[in-house]
Amino acid sequence: MSYSDYFVDRGIKGKKRPEQHIIGENGVSVLKEIFPKEWAVREYTPDYGIDLDVELFEDLGNGIYRTLGEHVLFQVKGTKSIKKKTVKLYSRKNVEKEYKEEKSEYCVMEVVQYQIDTDLLVTVEKMGSAVPVLLSVVDLESSSAYFVCLNDYIEKILIPAKPDFYAQQTVTINIPVENCVNTTEGRHIIEWYGKRAKLYAFFNKVNYQLHELNYSSDINYKELTDHFLRILCRLDVWTAVNYFPALRIAKEEIDYYLEHHNTKAGETSLKMKTEAGEDVDSEIYEGTYCVGTVSYRHLNLVQSLHVLWDKLSITSSIFEENAKEAFLPTMFSAIISYENT
Repeated sequence: MSYSDYFVDRGIKGKKRPEQHIIGENGVSVLKEIFPKEWAVREYTPDYGIDLDVELFEDLGNGIYRTLGEHVLFQVKGTKSIKKKTVKLYSRKNVEKEYKEEKSEYCVMEVVQYQIDTDLLVTVEKMGSAVPVLLSVVDLESSSAYFVCLNDYIEKILIPAKPDFYAQQTVTINIPVENCVNTTEGRHIIEWYGKRAKLYAFFNKVNYQLHELNYSSDINYKELTDHFLRILCRLDVWTAVNYFPALRIAKEEIDYYLEHHNTKAGETSLKMKTEAGEDVDSEIYEGTYCVGTVSYRHLNLVQSLHVLWDKLSITSSIFEENAKEAFLPTMFSAIISYENT
């Protein structure tokens, strides 16, 4: 028996490691290096569309960091040659009501383009919007990373223009170059996405309270609203006021009421009545949400509180219609995005 009879020539057989896996892992490593050191980054293994769970922390000084209880999920794509392009963004109607582009009016935006499998997009769509999933494309050559919120991209761009996008194998995603993880502004935007679960909890709580108030009489009304306000004030959502102007205005309304025991509008109305010499204390008035005749002072307070809760509930509409389009490659986003940071 010859020497070669003892050995088997297996040629090219055996498990292989494609270069794309190496590029992907390098992309994750680079992104982790870019993140602030205080953020806790957890890798998902195995990966079914989500690579990283990033938990956000705040710097308390003296080397101490405290968790914010906020999480942002990342799908990371590494590339050796990033593709940038200037695209036209046409004016369009509010896509929550109607999708219609106006070709006569547009702006331009520089974007990073990346082709992504629709299987991932369908998975993100199934997850809903409460926990944002950010697609981050990492340029290995320059060690820079760009991102866009896939939940919002699907809802505000893909579905309105092409609701059957999932019939394709891949979709080209446009990522605004302004959404750069390497910059302070970019990290600020990621922190904004981290507030989303808290915002949704606030919207749900306020809408529940408003429903209860709409079916409550003015008997013990102030006690009920004070109880509801104590619940709202305990929420950690108020850390988002510097990111979401509508929430900041809502907090100002609450703060004013807690200090003055009436809203600004209610106080103004009561002052006008008093200065006009009208009787605001006799129980001679009837009004919505009040049982029988009451004083104008009482009527004013009850109706002012209803208006306050209406204003609180409107923040969810502003978020749904406007804020979720921020930092996307759309003309409306180019107008509003950096007003929200």
